[in-house]
Amino acid sequence: MIGGMSALAVSPHLVSGQGLNIVEHKIDLNDPVQNALAYAKLVGTSARSMVHIYYKGTIFGMTPEEGVKPMIGHTGVLKGVWKPWINNSFYYTLYDVGYFMDLKTGLPAEEFENPFTGEINRPVKIIGGPFDRVIKPEVRPFENRGDDLWLDEPAYLNFVNKLDPKIWKKASTAERLSFLYVETYHGKLSDLANPDITSAPMTITSTHNTSWYPFFLMGQRPGGHYWQAIGKKVEDLESDVPVELINYIEKEKPGYFESEKPWKKRKGTFQAYKDEREPQA
Repeated sequence: MIGGMSALAVSPHLVSGQGLNIVEHKIDLNDPVQNALAYAKLVGTSARSMVHIYYKGTIFGMTPEEGVKPMIGHTGVLKGVWKPWINNSFYYTLYDVGYFMDLKTGLPAEEFENPFTGEINRPVKIIGGPFDRVIKPEVRPFENRGDDLWLDEPAYLNFVNKLDPKIWKKASTAERLSFLYVETYHGKLSDLANPDITSAPMTITSTHNTSWYPFFLMGQRPGGHYWQAIGKKVEDLESDVPVELINYIEKEKPGYFESEKPWKKRKGTFQAYKDEREPQA
C-alpha cells in the first residue's frame, strides 16, 4: 500500500542505492511486550487516536438439504478508539455502522427475497458497539513470509439469545447462539518494526459462522450463516470508502467519523430486531 516516492519518505529501511544509508529496524514478536505493540500498530494504532476499517462482503446461508446460497451483502465502517494502557497494554473501544446491501446494486436493501423460503425479508440497520477490549502483552501467532505478515484471530462465542424461540418462533433459532469469528490481518513486518510508524497499513479478511440472524425468519431450520468480507484500514476516507457508504453513515449517525464516542448505550442486531419488530407466528 506504500508506493512510489512515498515509500522513500516513510520506509527508510526499504531504501537502497549508492550514497544512501540503509536503516534496519528489528522487532521480536516472541517478546510479549513487542508483540502487543505490533498488534496495536497492525489492527489499530499505538497512539491515542481513532482508526477506521472499511469492509464489504456477502452473507451465505447453509442448510444440510439445500446446500449454500448467497442471501444478502453487508458493508460498513468499523471505528476503533485506541489509547495506550497500563502495563504495556492497549485499550480500545469498537463501533460499527453500515447496511445490509442488495447483491446486484450494492445499495442498501430495505427488503429482499430469501432464497430458502421465498419470503420477503426486511433487514435491520447495522449499528454495533461500543465493545471494549484490552490488548495485553502476550505472544500471538504472527506468521511472516519475507516482509509480508499475517495474524489469524479466532473467537468463539456462545451466549443466551435475546429472542426467546417460544415467543419469536420465526426469528429465533434457539435459546443459545453460537458464533465463530475468524479475522485475518495482513500487513508489513517492516512497518511494525519501524518506530516512526504508529498505525501501519492493514488489510483484513473476515469469515464468520453464525446461527441464523433474526430478520431472515428461518426459525429452527437446520443450518446457519457463513459471513465473508474483505476490507482495509482507512488511510484516506474519500478514496478508501465508497461515497454511497459515507453518505449513508453521515445521515444515520452524524459525526460518526469525527467522534470518539458516537453513542453510549450498547447496540446490536439482535437487540435492534427485538426493539423494532413484533413476533410472527
